[in-house]
Amino acid sequence: MHPPFRLLAITLFCAAPTSSLAGQTQTKPIDPANIDSTCHPCQDFFQYANGGWLKRSEIPGDLPRWGSFNELQEQNYAALENVLTEASRNVRSTRDPNTRKLGTFYGTCMDSMSVEAAGITPLASLLNQITTIKDRGGVESAIARLHQSGIPAAFTFRSTPDAKKSTRTIAEVYQSGLGLPDRDYYTKPDSASEAIRGKYLHHVANMLRLSGQESATTARSAQGIMRLETALAHASMTREAQRDPQSLYHLTRSSDLPKITPRFAWQQYLSRQGLDGIDEINVAQPGFMAAVDSLLTAAPLNDWKAYLRWTVISNTAPALSSPFVKESFEFNSTILRGVSEMRPRWKRCLALTDQALGEVLGEAYVRKNFTPEAKTRALEMVRNIRAEFRSRLGQLSWMTPETKKRAYAKLDSIINKVGYPDAWRDYSKLEARPGPFVANLLLANQFETARIWRKIGRPTDRTEWGMTPPTVNAYYNASTNEITFPAGIMQPPFFNPQADDAVNYGGMGGAIGHEITHGFDDEGRQFDALGNLSGWWTESDTEEFNRRAEVVQKQFDDYVAIDSLHVNGKLTLGENIADLGGLLIAHGAYRRSLAGKPEPRPIDGLTGNQRFFLAWAQIWRAKARPEFTRLMVNVDPHAPPKLRTNGPLSNIPAFAQAFGCKTVGPMVRPESHRAQIW
Repeated sequence: MHPPFRLLAITLFCAAPTSSLAGQTQTKPIDPANIDSTCHPCQDFFQYANGGWLKRSEIPGDLPRWGSFNELQEQNYAALENVLTEASRNVRSTRDPNTRKLGTFYGTCMDSMSVEAAGITPLASLLNQITTIKDRGGVESAIARLHQSGIPAAFTFRSTPDAKKSTRTIAEVYQSGLGLPDRDYYTKPDSASEAIRGKYLHHVANMLRLSGQESATTARSAQGIMRLETALAHASMTREAQRDPQSLYHLTRSSDLPKITPRFAWQQYLSRQGLDGIDEINVAQPGFMAAVDSLLTAAPLNDWKAYLRWTVISNTAPALSSPFVKESFEFNSTILRGVSEMRPRWKRCLALTDQALGEVLGEAYVRKNFTPEAKTRALEMVRNIRAEFRSRLGQLSWMTPETKKRAYAKLDSIINKVGYPDAWRDYSKLEARPGPFVANLLLANQFETARIWRKIGRPTDRTEWGMTPPTVNAYYNASTNEITFPAGIMQPPFFNPQADDAVNYGGMGGAIGHEITHGFDDEGRQFDALGNLSGWWTESDTEEFNRRAEVVQKQFDDYVAIDSLHVNGKLTLGENIADLGGLLIAHGAYRRSLAGKPEPRPIDGLTGNQRFFLAWAQIWRAKARPEFTRLMVNVDPHAPPKLRTNGPLSNIPAFAQAFGCKTVGPMVRPESHRAQIW
């Protein structure tokens, strides 16, 4: 997703005990068994809150990280497997077309014998078209065909709300096309990056050999692919630079595209996609597209043909026979993430089905797993937290009345989406056929690509959801000014209808506050109440906000994620601002909910305020493999889970008061260094 779409998710002081036994299901909203009483909360709150869980929990062999998100996802997977198994069993008898598609798609994925027998044959036509390319025009035609199948060769073409006129949806081209996780993997000169590049070359050559290319030429082809991808990487904007939404807005008339890409045949490209009438396209990164245009001529034709072949194979490998699956797993999971075991086939097929038919699967999921009562209570929390944020806005001494007035308007305009869509998506034109699974995967990609492209030139649909209902996550979308919380996350430990308010406000309330605050972080604040990228802040307010944001950035720049690798404070700035603001307004809303009531009695010796902060800490409990931590520091805009607990809390006086942290220390930042924005 491009930057306006902000998700909730993807050593310090006390030493974490080594893991021994498998983690156990939590039966209490705040389980004392999870607490490490040997570590003082004012020294390392993450360890204090989660040390017991860390000691007895192990990372499963098929995952790079294990934590509360994974625990809940596994619970959801069990519920979803029942839905899919029943659907695949009833494919021939059901009269419901969506259930038939669901069962067919999942069933062909689970039919390992057919997948193994087919091998790469289902891709033969696509690969032959690449093999017979004779010139630059053939390369451009192949790129267009791959884009129709959702394969991001060279760049990505998509639809998006116009950042400066959000009521309409426009076309956009965005940098893409790299096989490694980020541009920096190609550009950094350090030994670790060089080692990854060497293993990547070996992986690419292996995949080409599996696809039928002669072994004698695979190494040479892999080198050509690396040259091409390295050139694309050098032309790509960094993740930090992409956090500036103004830098990604270059609305260009179709007739002016030759000024950026003088040789690329845009009219033919758009015509092939059935998009002849497009007048304007946002070229998010003009420099990148100029580099693509140049490389189409400068790079050897054989390099382009090898690159396109590789791009097809790498993007479809999870749906192919076991040699492709194993080779892809070894590089992408073992080398990059440290994972030693492959996920069971049914979980891999479930994830792919959720991607392809997410709202069909989601509709069946919510019927059994999400009650109207849960939705009502969650919406009440949203209202209370928004009211608290409004109150905090009024109390800000650094913001001028002019900007405050517009901030109120934006806050009041936020769209709340909880649980599931009011109207389910239409899948009537999606085909799912008996036969090799990869064919169904490509049909699903083509259906989704066509759906996305049909939105171009139409009014922006503000009712559309960007996540499926079973997803364990949440998001804020700046272009539509909305917060969304799927049913999948509205369960313990995030939301528990049986828990006391302190736990729900500290867990789900903190997440709600996090997403609301994204509307006012360093990126989100640039979009107004309608979702338009506009200058609605006064110059003095902008300067003061940036000064305060720099304190947050410096705080996280100073943290070490692993070994000597520091957190990237600029890349993670928006998420860190959202964590801090979300906690403050959620805690304020919790205290507001107690107005006129007696202070809650302690539970298991813990006060309401203590349980609030423990609830926040437990949703971020996690253990990660070293390889995965290094990968996430490079590509993830979120700080590591431990720092998402300790980082914001060290800025909050109410936390220090709740646990009696009376002096400056690891969990109490000096007032002169304390981050204070919202």
